[in-house]
Formats: sequence, structure tokens, C-alpha cells
Amino acid sequence: MIAQPFVMFSGSHLVTLLIIISIAFLLPAIIKNNTYANKIAIAKIIGISAILLELIKPFIWHYSMDFPWARLIPIHMCNLSTLFIGIFLITERRIFFEVSFFWGIGGGINALLTPDIPKDFPDPQFILFFIGHGLLIVAIVYASLSLNNRPTLKSVRNGIYVSLAFLPVIYIINQIIGPPANYWYLGTKPVGESLLDFFPEPPLHIPVLITLGIVVFYLIYSPYWIYDKFKKQGAQ
Repeated sequence: MIAQPFVMFSGSHLVTLLIIISIAFLLPAIIKNNTYANKIAIAKIIGISAILLELIKPFIWHYSMDFPWARLIPIHMCNLSTLFIGIFLITERRIFFEVSFFWGIGGGINALLTPDIPKDFPDPQFILFFIGHGLLIVAIVYASLSLNNRPTLKSVRNGIYVSLAFLPVIYIINQIIGPPANYWYLGTKPVGESLLDFFPEPPLHIPVLITLGIVVFYLIYSPYWIYDKFKKQGAQ
């Protein structure tokens, strides 16, 4: 089977998304009645798997697909989200959940919907891309549902502060390495269709990215805010 050019929301794209969503929500449902100790054990397995995958992927991209090392440092937002949620599942350090939650939901879901890949299934890039981003979503949903974690308003602020602290560092790394390094897409827009197509040309898109990121963080948190508000009113 020869891989065709990737088409957004094609049959294979939609099936892949359905598989990821199914695994993400079926796993917590299946182990719902397990002991907390068993849930923690599964969390550590997911966490270790997530970290190992992020550390191994650059070698797969380079040696199997001839990608240059300049593009393969695991510091894209989704790479860092996966590493952070992996660290959280192993250590339960709250800050790693907070940052990964907003980066993973905001950036990871956007990546899954508008993937930066040239070819469709069964191209190796397609498979590796969706395994990596799919595991990120599975890990975040597991941490949220099985381990009963959720963001707070303070989490939103922490996510924004960490993002703003990382952004200039990532930009400087891009400048030092030079093309084809394009971490966080601060240098050029993604190859495939994406929301960045509607933004100004780099680097003028960075202020828009920052503004949009802040708005997205609060939008992601809004269902929790609404739930807390109605719960508080119901208790009165």
C-alpha cells in the first residue's frame, strides 16, 4: 500500500482520531473500580512510556527517515507536554500536570486536527506522529479522570507564566541553530494546513500567538469555571 498525500479529515485521519479518543476514555472507564495503587502503577507505566517515546523518537526520525538533528530536539510544545505529563505520572508533581494540561489540550489537539505531515497512512511519519500525539492525550485524560486531577484558576496562570518563560528561550534556540530548526513554529509556519495560515508572517505572528495562547488557556479552563460556579450556587 503506497501512502498518498495527507488530506485533513480523510477517512484514515478520522479513524485515527477515533482510535485515540476511544483509548483515552475507555482506559479510565475500564479501570474505574481498581484500587488507587493499581491506578498509580498504570500511571507510572504510561509516564515511563511517554518519556521513553520522546527520547527515542528523534533517533527513529533521523536514522529511519533521514530527518536532520536540528529539527529533532524534543522541545516542541507537544514534545515538552508529553515529557511533562510523563514526569507528573511518575512523580505527581502538580506543576507538570498544570503545564502539560494546557499545552497538551491546546497544542496537542490542534496538532492532531491539523498534523504537520506530508503523507497519509501507512507512511511512517503518519504513524509515529499520531502515536506520539495520541499518547499525550491518553496520558492527560488518564491523569484527569483516573487520578482525579483538574486545573484551577491558578493553573491557568502557571501555564501562562511557564509558556512566557519558555518562549524566548525557544526563539533563541531557533536562532542559534538556524534553519531547519523551527521549534514552536516561531520561525516559519507548518508545512500542512493550520491556524497559523491566518496569522501574519513570522516573526510578526508571535504577539498574535501569545494573545491567542492566553485566550485558549482560559477557554480550556472555562468548563471548570462554569462547573464550579454552578456547584457553588447549588450549595447556597
